[in-house]
Amino acid sequence: MLQINYTKGKYELKGSLELENSKSLLSYFNTLLKYDSKIVLSLKNLKTIDTSGIEALKELYKTAATHNKRVKIFRKVNEKIAWILNEPKLKGIIKS
Repeated sequence: MLQINYTKGKYELKGSLELENSKSLLSYFNTLLKYDSKIVLSLKNLKTIDTSGIEALKELYKTAATHNKRVKIFRKVNEKIAWILNEPKLKGIIKS
């Protein structure tokens, strides 16, 4: 299960970002991109992520760039998914 909470200017992803909910995440944030020029994501409370989740984050970033908007993902993540910081598919997306 994935929860998205908006706190202090950023969207915190909590739970699991996997095949079952990656399309819902994309739909949710693509709708937000129609109204906001920048989305800031925190993966600090994300417990698991699979390749579908990674692809969803990558797709979100591409969609934003296509429409001259920005998606920023904070570098600080849950220890269980720290490997994501080295994921080649997300290179250039995750920020310090």
